[in-house]
Amino acid sequence: MRLFKQNLCCLSYFLYTVSEMSKTKAKLVEAAITYLNSEGKAKMSVKKLIKIADVGYGTFYNHFDSIEDIQFEALSKTVKDMLIDFKLNVINEKDYVYIIYLALLRALNLLSNSPSIKWLLDDIQMVVQVFKEITQPNMENTFLNAVKAKQIKNTDIEDLMDFRLSRHYVQWAAMGAIQQIVDGELSEKEAFKKLAKNIVVVDIPSEQRDKVIERILKETHPWEIKDNVDK
Repeated sequence: MRLFKQNLCCLSYFLYTVSEMSKTKAKLVEAAITYLNSEGKAKMSVKKLIKIADVGYGTFYNHFDSIEDIQFEALSKTVKDMLIDFKLNVINEKDYVYIIYLALLRALNLLSNSPSIKWLLDDIQMVVQVFKEITQPNMENTFLNAVKAKQIKNTDIEDLMDFRLSRHYVQWAAMGAIQQIVDGELSEKEAFKKLAKNIVVVDIPSEQRDKVIERILKETHPWEIKDNVDK
């Protein structure tokens, strides 16, 4: 009985420690997001982040090896939060091809309106990597749902591989489009239309693709309403 109590105490302490470490890491990531959104990455330092997070200096290195690591984590959290909101926005949508294309517009919107866009454009490799890791499983599931619903026809495993490859190209092309949006050369929807029409996201008839694109362009989306309220 005494041994059981000792083990229970050890387990309780372990779980408490893990919980506290998780809270500390979350505070550091939020501090990084706050700093990046206001100052960019040029002068980011551990000293500045622990001050914002109100944690000890040594705790930073319990969770991250470098400033670059926490920048990656900060962007990952931002994209994860966006993906959660996006999935809620399309939870009742049954046109899965529409969802795939809409995700492209949402990504353009998220990045081009980010206060951190200047430093993100200086580190395109990281942005592409984060979007690949966070969004690819969800998009592949949407692609498979489109196949099951016969919205994409005559597909096999090679088509899924092609979808993966095309998304990689789209992500890189999207960064160029975002630069044009930031420079004022194109609006978000103009950039989206060019990308969607000129890069094959999914192998569907052009009439079906154009119909989906036009629907997206005509609609007012939840994040656009939020952006207008925030302004």
